[in-house]
This record gives sequence, C-alpha cells and structure tokens, in this order.
Amino acid sequence: MKSGKDVMFGGAKYNSTGIAGVGIGNVADCLNIVDYMCFKEKKCTTRELYDAIMANWEGYEELHQYIKNEAPHYGNAIPEVDKWAARASEVFASAVNKCTGMRGRFSAGLYPVTTNVIFGAMSDATPDGRYRGEPLADGISPVQQMDKNGPTAVLTSVSVIDQTVYPNGTLLNMKFHPSTLKGEHGIEKMCRLIQTYFSMGGMEIQLNFVSSETLRDAQKNPQNYQNLVVRVAGFSAYFVELHKECQNDLISRTELMS
Repeated sequence: MKSGKDVMFGGAKYNSTGIAGVGIGNVADCLNIVDYMCFKEKKCTTRELYDAIMANWEGYEELHQYIKNEAPHYGNAIPEVDKWAARASEVFASAVNKCTGMRGRFSAGLYPVTTNVIFGAMSDATPDGRYRGEPLADGISPVQQMDKNGPTAVLTSVSVIDQTVYPNGTLLNMKFHPSTLKGEHGIEKMCRLIQTYFSMGGMEIQLNFVSSETLRDAQKNPQNYQNLVVRVAGFSAYFVELHKECQNDLISRTELMS
C-alpha cells in the first residue's frame, strides 16, 4: 500500500519468482547412460544411441531393454550415477538463484505439481530409455520403476542433492504398499525413515500408502472409490477426479516395501 505497487511489480518487501525444475531423475539417468553405455562399457556408439532415441527405440529393442533393465540408474544408492544428479541440480540452482526480475530475486525449486506429465507429453524420447511422450520423473524422485533397491537406497541417492540451495522447495514422492504400516513396529519404522531423510538434508517428503492394484481398480471402478485421497505433488486430491494421465503417473510410481 505504501509503495503503491502490486506484489507482481515489486510492491512486497519480501518476494521472489519461483522457478521449478522438473525431471532431475531423467537428467541424472540420461547423463549416466551416455557415459556408461558409450564410454565405460562401450555397449553402443554415441551415434547408435542417438539413432535409437530419434527412432523412439523402434528397431533398437535389445539396446532399450539393456538400458532399462541392466544399466545402473539414479535412486539405487550408486555413487557413480547419483553424482550426475548432484552436478545437474547444482548447475540449475546456481543459474536460477542468480537471476532477478520485477518481483525481486529468482528462487530455484525442484517440484513438478503435475507438469512432469505435461512436459513429458511434449518431450521426445530420452537416453534413459524413456519413450516419446511418457511422463518425466517427478520432483527429485527417481524415474518411475527405476528405483529397485528399496526406500533407504532412494534416500541415499536423493541426499546427494544440496537442498539448501533450493529456497523455493524440493519434493520427494514415495509410494508404499499399505502392508508397510502393519505389525507392531510398522508406523515406528516409517517415522524413523522420515526422520532419517531429514537428518540427511531432506526438505520435504510426501507419502502414499496405497497399492498399485487398488489404484488400477479405482481407475476402472471410480464409483467404488469416491473417498480415495492421494498425495500428488504438492497437493492432495481425490484420485477419481484426477486426469487419467495423472492417475497413470501415480500408478507407475514404484511400489516400495519397508
């Protein structure tokens, strides 16, 4: 009121423009795959990998399957892979946080809301084995289905990202089977997992305790799941009210067991 300026034009004393990065898991995996496949293991040439990507992996099924199932990926506590996530996230944060605009400083973040689905639909195939149009990884989470060593491995990988340089926030999504909370120590183990993540430098973690089977059934029979609430990425929503592509993205998240 005193300055006579709207918040969008510098009227607020403390304000910033949030810039959220999407798909850090894909970036880490893509950089690693090029290094691993073409230079370390020499499973293919850079030209062969390029041609496979341009062909959306059609005609390169054997190479595609090796990348998806044999090559190492971010989210599995493999330092040689996780270093790419650390490097890429540092470059992004440094670039964003140096900028200023009418609202003041720019503020880096790593969270998608649902733009990982939208941006993925507009993106071509990528070296990590992703097909054209598939969703990108959400937040700082590993690529869907590529984290295969359990929840503690995910935390180990994610912790390489310096989250103190992300004043606009970060987001780690994890989906657990409901059986994780069963038993005498189920909730206690989950509490310790969350506390461990924060002690490792984590900023925000969002959890779903629902099976992929339940989500698939809710998609087919929405009338039976009107009260099913899920955590998407920065917000909660009734699952049956989400767009189908967003529902599919939730279903595709790795179903973890403690």
